[in-house]
Amino acid sequence: MNAVPGRGSPDEERRKERRFATRALDTYASSSIGGFLYLVAWLPIAQVTGLIARYPLGCVSITLVFLLLAVVRHQTRPPQEPGPAQRRWLHRYLAIILGSVIIWAAIQVGIIFDASIAPLAKSVSLFGTVAFCSVLAHLYASSLRLTVAGILLLVVPTTVALWLVPGLHLLAVALTFYAGYLGTAVMQSRRDYRRRLELAEALLEQRDRYEQLSWTDELTGLCNRRRFAETLNAQVRQRVAASGPNVTLMLMDIDHFKTINDRYGHIIGDEALRRFADRLHGEFGEPGMLVARTGGEEFALIATGMSEEVAMFRADAFRLAVAADALQIAGLQVPLTVSIGVGSFDLQLHRNDDGFYGAVDVALYAAKQQGRNRVVSVGLLDSAGKDVQAPLNVQSSMVPMTEETAGHA
Repeated sequence: MNAVPGRGSPDEERRKERRFATRALDTYASSSIGGFLYLVAWLPIAQVTGLIARYPLGCVSITLVFLLLAVVRHQTRPPQEPGPAQRRWLHRYLAIILGSVIIWAAIQVGIIFDASIAPLAKSVSLFGTVAFCSVLAHLYASSLRLTVAGILLLVVPTTVALWLVPGLHLLAVALTFYAGYLGTAVMQSRRDYRRRLELAEALLEQRDRYEQLSWTDELTGLCNRRRFAETLNAQVRQRVAASGPNVTLMLMDIDHFKTINDRYGHIIGDEALRRFADRLHGEFGEPGMLVARTGGEEFALIATGMSEEVAMFRADAFRLAVAADALQIAGLQVPLTVSIGVGSFDLQLHRNDDGFYGAVDVALYAAKQQGRNRVVSVGLLDSAGKDVQAPLNVQSSMVPMTEETAGHA
């Protein structure tokens, strides 16, 4: 399958999404209460500069706007699942943060141009601007766009205003040099953050590899018994809670596999298991199905949303295909047949995943007892009185064709 132009491999895309999710969560964690800092800085500045006495209504309005932006910022939490929703959230969140920055920058420029405010009070007001620039440079490294945009919005108008007002040129020079320091600090913070991000990504990938290994059968690459048991338990729990889809289980045994090992050797036997696993996964590896190797020559499938009748029909088609096409291994023909037990979960009959597994295992045992190379379902055993000792007149090639199974033929 060709890759979509402009997109990387699925692993690369997943890595990008996970990294973006980390950045989004880090951005929120480092800035969720930052909006309240503007409120804390604004109140004493309004008092020192005399703005509260001259423009009481305007100052109250600014206070309420800062408070509203701070509350909205704190309550705008990122979605937990990575994807487009997180990207939309980040755009909205950055707009909220920059809203506070723009208001503060406008206040700062207004204070500088206000001739009635003493130069000392103007100098004091600059402490807030410098503090906010420092916070952006050191704590917002997760979003370079936010950091750069915020610092530019704060520094550029303020510096220009200082150069335009006589008597404040010394402050303009100091802020200009400080802007140079901010550029260096932003780059250093960004490098440090990227290193932390790469280390965290490496640790996550290592964890995922170990988790994958713990869930994978080494010989065949299928899911192992642990993954199978955990998945079956989870699917049955959902079904018991009446919130999950129908759960159907297939248990398979390759017939007389010990004879294959004795006749051809274990190397050929292992290759036969791998080939069988590939064929099994090719037939049943679609979404909604889990394919596992649960023992030496034992395999299992969990199918969600599939009826027992459809599962039996597909199992029988697979059985026939295996029997009709011997494996070609190292110039040898290795014929295989398989016995299969099939069943769908029934809360009244099975109660839990152990009871469900046991019922399907009985169906598999019945298939082997009746001569192997056949499919037996739990439903057929129930209709025959569950007497697995007596021969059952059930041939898997006689699975009835219905409208539901016809769609899978």
